[in-house]
Amino acid sequence: MHAQNASNAYIARAAKQGAWLSFDGLRPETLDRHLELCIIMRDLNHLDRVLISHDAGWYAPDKPDGGTFRDFQVMFTEFLPMLKRAGFTDAEIDQIVTKNPARAFTVETRLLAGQ
Repeated sequence: MHAQNASNAYIARAAKQGAWLSFDGLRPETLDRHLELCIIMRDLNHLDRVLISHDAGWYAPDKPDGGTFRDFQVMFTEFLPMLKRAGFTDAEIDQIVTKNPARAFTVETRLLAGQ
């Protein structure tokens, strides 16, 4: 969670170890960083470990009525077109927005070595 705040080297190391990397807080001012991270993960052949999220979005408990509402359209109106312009294929985009979340939130049973 919030892996976008980590160094690129740490992100690469975590991906190589099999971790899911959730790049949260997607909003207009973070689009370039999120794109950079997706490119890094694609270049490392770890695009299958990426999750993208708007995060909580807008709720700030210290502000009246939770703060100013921020809609959840930026993924579709700005970020996905940005991925396309950067050369991401439809299959790679589908990996990020459909296949990865489906796999990440699937309950699995794994046997420990030796069982």
